[in-house]
Amino acid sequence: MAPGAARSVGVVRVVVIMAGGGGTRLWPASTPTRPKQLLQLSERPPSTLLAAAVERARRLVPLERIFVVTNIALVPAVEAAVPDLPPANVIPEPRPRSTAPCVALALLHVRQRLRDRGCTEEQVAKATLTVLPADHHIGDLDRFTALLELACEQAEEMGGIVTLGVEPREASTAYGYIERGPEPLARRGAAFVYPALRFVEKPDAVRAQIFVETGHFLWNAGIFVMPLGRAAEELERHARPMWRALAPVAAALLAHRDPWPAAVTAYDAITAEAIDIAVMEKQRDLCVIPMRLPWTDLGSWSAMHDALPKDSRDNVVVAPATAGVQLIDSQGVLVWSEGLEVAVLGMRDVAVVVSGGRVLVCPLDRAEEVRRLGERRS
Repeated sequence: MAPGAARSVGVVRVVVIMAGGGGTRLWPASTPTRPKQLLQLSERPPSTLLAAAVERARRLVPLERIFVVTNIALVPAVEAAVPDLPPANVIPEPRPRSTAPCVALALLHVRQRLRDRGCTEEQVAKATLTVLPADHHIGDLDRFTALLELACEQAEEMGGIVTLGVEPREASTAYGYIERGPEPLARRGAAFVYPALRFVEKPDAVRAQIFVETGHFLWNAGIFVMPLGRAAEELERHARPMWRALAPVAAALLAHRDPWPAAVTAYDAITAEAIDIAVMEKQRDLCVIPMRLPWTDLGSWSAMHDALPKDSRDNVVVAPATAGVQLIDSQGVLVWSEGLEVAVLGMRDVAVVVSGGRVLVCPLDRAEEVRRLGERRS
């Protein structure tokens, strides 16, 4: 099937990529002015997580139907990271307000864009909106694309909201969880569709172990697929103050006026809230499709070490060739250097990060604690 082709005849598909996160656990490389989705992980394209997210989205829809939502201060960096993306498809937020306002603002822009391209109101309401985070690292792209296709088909046929959850590899406390029902609602190819019973915030180690042992819990990847009209209805029903605050943005877009002043006023009035809490956990017909594939949100230096290519001694180096990184009698080490020469001698399972005139050295098993440094010093 060609990219962007919809199996449900006449249904338009659109992808929104959320790219406004801060990535404080990857301090000092990730900062408010260069969050983790914009870090250069490779000298070969796609070199950033955001660019990789756009490439994954292009497997589902054409480039002109991919939209990126980001903080206004990051717009130039986003445009540089994905230069092929039309500049009009980069939607700026006045300030971070978590994922619910992000999705709502994107929905208003996408809805008007479809109208302007000649879609009827019925076509706009039935359009399939896929929401993806910008900071994921996914190993099996073919499998991931197939699961997204299945999620789109489920949403289009049932008119409901579908999420993808990752089958956990370990009892991680770094992710939220989704509890699925014990019996599937449907089978689509090799995948199963389950009822999503509840969302659980990041648990402690004991609860995480219990979750994994039941076999009914999935990591929450923050991926949602839904008809655009259904998404608007649920935002209006469950997040009414936010939705009403954004109404002037919708009016400006409809009148083809600059929506930015209205967006600034709205973001001054609304509070930060995750889309999971604001809308998704209130859905009685929410479905989840389990994903069994290599996945991480690269939320820590330990996750970075796990996901990236390693040498024969389990070491990872992310640095330009001119940095001259030396690893001697060391194993399980991650070195991140943006140009300075780094030498590591006789070390095991540590991260050494040199970025922006700052240096971090920490055991990989304490990488989750780096968030405190980023929040205090960035």
